[in-house]
Amino acid sequence: MKQIQMWTYVFVIFFTLQSQCSACKWLGRYRTVTRESLSLLEEMGGQYAENTMVPFPGPLYNSIMKAEVEDKVKFLVLTLEHIINLMDDTEHMDLVKWNPKTVEYFLKVLHRQSSELKECEDQYQQSPHKESYKLKIKRHFRTLRKILKKERYSAQAWEKIRRAVKTHLQRMDIIAISTRSEV
Repeated sequence: MKQIQMWTYVFVIFFTLQSQCSACKWLGRYRTVTRESLSLLEEMGGQYAENTMVPFPGPLYNSIMKAEVEDKVKFLVLTLEHIINLMDDTEHMDLVKWNPKTVEYFLKVLHRQSSELKECEDQYQQSPHKESYKLKIKRHFRTLRKILKKERYSAQAWEKIRRAVKTHLQRMDIIAISTRSEV
């Protein structure tokens, strides 16, 4: 009886580890999808204005790079959700001359990234420590929304947001690469 119990535990552990590894295998393709997102983002508006300054939470990204894998994955999911919510504001995009089909495809790619990462995130238990990055990233995206509102959703304001999203996607790609090597 003890031998059957032991084999049962071995199989349970094996299948659990296998499912965890397969859930995060998608991180290996993250870079390809990010390149596609960045390409679509560039296609939307052409060259980025050099003089565009937008607040960016660089220190937050630096601290996430030092975090545990589960926090990195959760941060990526959370940030993608904020980007999707920000860029899915098509009712306020009247003044910007972006191709609506490109914006729609860009959002589909982001939704794909988010859903794939959520599968990876699901394998982790709720983190026992306080996830302070949630509040910080929420505040940052609130600031980006305020920029849009303050500038009355002008084309220039949307270009600032596009520039900020580009920076987010680039930094998130770096986090995904480091996470992939840790999984």
